[in-house]
Amino acid sequence: MKHHLIRAAAIGFILFIISAVIIANRGEGGNWWSFIHDIPYGDKVGHVGLMGTLCFLCNLAFPCRSIKLPSGLVTPATLTVFTLVSLEELSQAFIPSRSCDLFDWLADIAGIILGQTAALLILRRQKAASEN
Repeated sequence: MKHHLIRAAAIGFILFIISAVIIANRGEGGNWWSFIHDIPYGDKVGHVGLMGTLCFLCNLAFPCRSIKLPSGLVTPATLTVFTLVSLEELSQAFIPSRSCDLFDWLADIAGIILGQTAALLILRRQKAASEN
């Protein structure tokens, strides 16, 4: 993989997520993604997919050693995504057009876990291939 392309994809996706948050904060989300309500659990699936993709791209674009925590391993990219996503979810309690939802946050966490896992698998395979 071309590292600069992965980094550009990650930065582009970060900008996309920021745009989606701004749109939602302005109360205009229904104009953009009203189709989500037609899909069973569409909102939660969207959270898993968006945060999973974000975490996946960030881990590939900004690879770093994992941090050993009592609960296992987490990368700095994952920790950053988790922190920012958690703060954003909590901030929704103070924005009239938004709602702070525990299940959205749990879906975010599920996506973050899946994204990190997928990225680490790819990075390990790349490392093993380069050692051979």
